[in-house]
Amino acid sequence: MSKTVRLDGDVVVVTGCTRGFGRVLISDLARAGARVVVSSPFKDENDELVDELRRAGLTAIASLGDVTDRDQMRGLAATAIDEFGRLDVWVNNAAYETPGMARSLDFGDEIFDAVFEVNVKGTYNGTMAALRVMLEQGSGTIINVTGRGDDLRPAVYTNAYGASKSWIRSFTRTLRSEYSKKGVNIVGFNPGVMATERMERADVHQLNEADPRLEKIYPIIMRVLSDPPTVASARLVEFIASGDAAKKGELRLITPIKLAKGVGEEAARWGRTKIGGSST
Repeated sequence: MSKTVRLDGDVVVVTGCTRGFGRVLISDLARAGARVVVSSPFKDENDELVDELRRAGLTAIASLGDVTDRDQMRGLAATAIDEFGRLDVWVNNAAYETPGMARSLDFGDEIFDAVFEVNVKGTYNGTMAALRVMLEQGSGTIINVTGRGDDLRPAVYTNAYGASKSWIRSFTRTLRSEYSKKGVNIVGFNPGVMATERMERADVHQLNEADPRLEKIYPIIMRVLSDPPTVASARLVEFIASGDAAKKGELRLITPIKLAKGVGEEAARWGRTKIGGSST
């Protein structure tokens, strides 16, 4: 992230930010000068991350934030106001991803319920809590994280997750139309494929059970499309700092240019492998 990107004094809440992409994002926001509210359902994790940020000389507080609990989301917004006097940016990052890949019936009802409880209800709860505060103060930005499936293409073997992200995108675009003239920017953010620990340790046997082709295709997809979460975080922080949230309703990191670049790099890699193999 560029050192020139600054959010000095902005008050930012990120839900589900003690792990994965959320942890990278909240740390980058704090380093850019934002006053951050660390939030997750886990008090020990919240306190540990706040201590880490404060030791680095950054401004951070903790607040419990189970996104499925409407009262906790309202309390989270109230904590930001009570501590800092305002709320500038709220990122609905918390998400429940399907454990591996499977056909819809194989996941069962419990997985679908869990995905929609966090991704759909959780995004709704967080958005409503932030929106009420921002409408009252006359300004603010709400960012809803979407992902695979939000373009209505089949999210094969991750149906519940893809359907939930499609709902989030529709919800976000509708709210932007309703409230953009009220001073509140409501934006969808698709970070693309991130090479997180969960993605990297995908169970090959489970991939094969869902579709035997996935065992071979999955590593290629990851090489072509994925970036470390630091890339998505830096882009989002720059987007917030630039003021583009007022102009653009979405930020999507998978673009035709990125796809073409990834395919080109994979083709070059395959060519080097083939040449190396034929020379031995």
